[in-house]
Amino acid sequence: MDIDDVICNLRVVGMPTKSAIYTWGYNQSGQTARKGKERHLRIPKSLPPKLFTCRDGENLRWIDIACGRAHTAAVVSDGSLFTWGANDFGQLGDGTEESAKEPKKVNALATEFVKSVSCGAHCTAAIAEPRENDGSISRSRLWVWGQNQGSDYPRLYWGAFAPNTVIRQVSCGAVHVVALSDDGLLQAWGYNEYGQLGRGCTSEGLQGARVLNAYARFLDDTPELVKIVRVSCGEYHAAAISENGEVITS
Repeated sequence: MDIDDVICNLRVVGMPTKSAIYTWGYNQSGQTARKGKERHLRIPKSLPPKLFTCRDGENLRWIDIACGRAHTAAVVSDGSLFTWGANDFGQLGDGTEESAKEPKKVNALATEFVKSVSCGAHCTAAIAEPRENDGSISRSRLWVWGQNQGSDYPRLYWGAFAPNTVIRQVSCGAVHVVALSDDGLLQAWGYNEYGQLGRGCTSEGLQGARVLNAYARFLDDTPELVKIVRVSCGEYHAAAISENGEVITS
């Protein structure tokens, strides 16, 4: 019997019909949504569905989650976004600067179907599609809020991209953000004291969005246009993968 026969004869038993969020660790600002004796839990434990205003038997599917320095954001399969934890820079997106010890739905995005989320130290960014879309609006738009993002409510942000650009991915560093378009272009904004915006220099103060037009394999190489398929930000650096499988860092 070969491996294909073995796999075909396997039966799936007891597959879960719903997913859960597990949290653990430091909880000074309520970022793990735990209370009482479990406030500083050191092992992963699931959060009860009732925290998300959902019935115990409801078929929840969580599709994305992100953690900032002291806040958390999670996306559920119905397109809703929940945030909780610290909110001193408006990173929870509720229009206040009051922290939340329990998850709260971001009502400002009620008309959007949220697909993914990323958290910086004190900011949040999400990609969402309008729930009512006649095809004239981008199916993946970028929303930002919190520190250095101009609002404590989610605001639609195109930056250096043309309006209605399809946004494929967003990643937040400590104080910078990088967004990837569907056609493989990157734009970056925020602080650049360590060169994390990929502009070939360092700079002081908050920097506006700019598209990264070219990338060099080595410092002495001539930069060339490369299509990017994935990006990720660390606290003060960034890395991307090109369509050819090359890793590019800044």
